[in-house]
Amino acid sequence: MLSQFSTRRIVGFFLIDWLGTLGMLVLAARLRAQFWILPAGLTSLLRDLRIPVGGVPDPVALRDLVSLPLLFAIVSIIWPFYLIVFSAYDGRRNDRLKAELMNVFLAICASSITLAATLYLTYRGIARVLFVMFFVFDVALLLGSRVILWTARKRWRIEWHSRRRNALVVGAGLVGQNTVKELSKHSWANINLVGYLDDDPNRQGQKFEGVAVIGTLDQLIGIVKGRNIDVAVLALPLRAHERVVYAAETCQKLSVRVYVIPDLFALSFPSATLDGFGGIPVIDLGEPGIYGWRRSLKRIFDTVAASTVLFLLSPILLLLAAAIKLDSEGPVFYKQQRVGENGRLFYMLKFRSMKSGSDPEPHKKRVAHLIEQNAGIDPEAAPSERTLKLVNDPRVTRVGRFIRKTSLDELAQLINVLRGEMSLVGPRPAISYEVELYKDWHRRRFEAIPGMTGMWQVKGRNRVSFDEMVRMDLDYIQNQSIWLDIKILLLTPMAVLTGRGAG
Repeated sequence: MLSQFSTRRIVGFFLIDWLGTLGMLVLAARLRAQFWILPAGLTSLLRDLRIPVGGVPDPVALRDLVSLPLLFAIVSIIWPFYLIVFSAYDGRRNDRLKAELMNVFLAICASSITLAATLYLTYRGIARVLFVMFFVFDVALLLGSRVILWTARKRWRIEWHSRRRNALVVGAGLVGQNTVKELSKHSWANINLVGYLDDDPNRQGQKFEGVAVIGTLDQLIGIVKGRNIDVAVLALPLRAHERVVYAAETCQKLSVRVYVIPDLFALSFPSATLDGFGGIPVIDLGEPGIYGWRRSLKRIFDTVAASTVLFLLSPILLLLAAAIKLDSEGPVFYKQQRVGENGRLFYMLKFRSMKSGSDPEPHKKRVAHLIEQNAGIDPEAAPSERTLKLVNDPRVTRVGRFIRKTSLDELAQLINVLRGEMSLVGPRPAISYEVELYKDWHRRRFEAIPGMTGMWQVKGRNRVSFDEMVRMDLDYIQNQSIWLDIKILLLTPMAVLTGRGAG
């Protein structure tokens, strides 16, 4: 009952999506082959556009029906694959109707593009009208069915409010408040939050997250019977182990469904799952960072995109290399050892923007100040000083000043991306002497491959404190998807062109 997407809902929508998509394919093919069933006005318009219509099926369109088995086979594989890849059945990523519709729509678009590419390479006899009709029908079915469900649920909650199950939250501390906050936010829970029970006298009668504390655990039996409680959510801290056992046993004796929320919010991860063996419950926090199909898809995207960009920009990169060579002595590329995923060291490439052999000591002092003092931006400072980078660094060359301002020096890292040492999007690669100053929680940045750009570059861009930058990196790691990567890549040029903090 407290799961975001029930098994019945997931299976139901999977069958609707899969079988319904195949049904829309048949419908599109039939309509394409038998245009005479359309209204007279539309038929006349189609004839004016020289699209074959008439009282008998179009022989060319009938060819689409012959190719249906091929289309069935391709669609049966592609559509479920992309619906799963785009998390169409993941309740954590679809807690709002807008989010679910967007994920499903993107899955349909990706599926349609893949279908078009497959047909182009194998069988080109499919009419474009059929393809467009199929896309429109499929979008209408898959999105429409979800709109209907969400609308029906909302209406059902209004008309049948009295049938919602009454829930009691035992524990009004941080764990309980977080639990109520999440349950109140999501419509799928379908419960009525009656109140908290808590033994702290200072919390009696108070409201947390809009829900009141209505008693203590000693009043549990009376409140369960008097308020017709159906569900009890135990959200007590670990130190209250005995009270958890008492509350669980008491509720079960009263035929109340019991859910236990572990006091492990410090260990909360999106990939955590509940497992067990021999009757012993085990919380699996999942592999750290980006893994599984998300990692594979990200690597494919990085390789294709980096190769394409290098090919398209090769003339500009050659001119840039020549300008660097003519401006000052030294190599075209600057290599610096950085700390990558899981602490692995690698040499990150940049187009050289400083004089060869520059002393790194000023940068070390600057980094130490930023991390140890968690320095932020002084809003009263001059515009040129509202940045976390070194301002007017004398080590920077004339060409270097331009390529740093425009971030062209970063393009050399496309080579690191092809090597697999970096990604297009990810946390900023750390310097070895920087890592020595890290707090333990800062090191979670190493759970992902470092990136050329990231959440920090498009949102903070040298204008946030170091701790805030790390929080942005961790937020990205938890919520990474191909579409988030594309969004960040699209926002990066604007951040560079507006010069927000670059320098």
